Amino acid sequence: MKDLEDILRARGSNPGSLVLATVVAVSGSAYRRPGARMLMGEEGWLAGGVSGGCLEGDIVRKAFFWTATGPRLLRYDSTGDNAEDEGGLSFALGCNGVVDVLIERWEPGPMDPLAFASEARRQSRRSVVATVYRGPSSAVGARLLLRDDGVEVSNLSGPLRDAVRAAAGEALEVGRTWTGPCGGADVLVEVVDPPTPVVLFGGGFDVAPVVAQALGLGWHVTVVADKPAETLRRRFPRAHAVVSAKAREVQEKVTLSPRTLAVVMTHSLPQDRELLARLVPQPLRYLGVLGPRSRTDRLLAELTPMPTPAQLEKLHAPIGLDVGAEGPDEVALSIVAELRAVLSERDGGKLRERQAPIHTPAPPMARRLA
Repeated sequence: MKDLEDILRARGSNPGSLVLATVVAVSGSAYRRPGARMLMGEEGWLAGGVSGGCLEGDIVRKAFFWTATGPRLLRYDSTGDNAEDEGGLSFALGCNGVVDVLIERWEPGPMDPLAFASEARRQSRRSVVATVYRGPSSAVGARLLLRDDGVEVSNLSGPLRDAVRAAAGEALEVGRTWTGPCGGADVLVEVVDPPTPVVLFGGGFDVAPVVAQALGLGWHVTVVADKPAETLRRRFPRAHAVVSAKAREVQEKVTLSPRTLAVVMTHSLPQDRELLARLVPQPLRYLGVLGPRSRTDRLLAELTPMPTPAQLEKLHAPIGLDVGAEGPDEVALSIVAELRAVLSERDGGKLRERQAPIHTPAPPMARRLA
């Protein structure tokens, strides 16, 4: 859902007929994963993307013709010399994977998957968009939309709806997108989480590039510092929120959750000490501290009670990946790269040294019904 907001904005400014393209399945090497989307108007591309640039042109040129009679599934098989769709059309490409792209006319209404997901994100709720992309012709393009508070909308029926509902419910619980057989059809079951919450503690000039890069990834960014709120708003105008707070006020003024990525970069020993005393016990997804390891070790040794091994598991100090960073922009790149690696449960090493596939497929779902 990285392109979700861009696509919705583009739709708002283009009231004419639109086509939505969605990557629904991938095998082998591909630039984008299932759930990547692109919006097209009759004059061409509007927002989003389904590849690194090799598929968009072909889809845009023919999208309206292909969808004149309903949704259509395109298969781009670039493991050989060409790619083809379900009808046998071929296109010259040059990657090394198989990408299935569902294209469909997009209209507003109760079954609008992006509006449903966007509203769930606005309410800080997880949702699932389950889309049938191969199977009975009457079901292709049909969906089941489910939110974690029980709100559900669907235009599926019968055993297929029951199977998709069970799979969507399990995906909602475990928080993992998958694509494959379900109830006699092939279905993309896509989990859409609220924006990743990033809380930056510090008001220095080196915080600004971290804000910019985190925003570029679609994360929700809050800046917390012991400075007047107006000063913080002027310094970080693009942050979603700024909080004027002393370290001892953090628990009262800042929302923290098990999904939060917290970064401490105040450049003040007393502030960092007090922040660590309050942040280490919190069930955060990630806690990073700017500065050398010896500095953080000294701060941790001064905490009472001492942090437990389990609490230290989430602590990253020194913060960031080892990219030889120098200067605020490069340090920000190092920090944000590590945050992204943590979200993907990766070590952040060199891809050429990785033995497993670059994109690890989702594990089978217990309730998946072929």
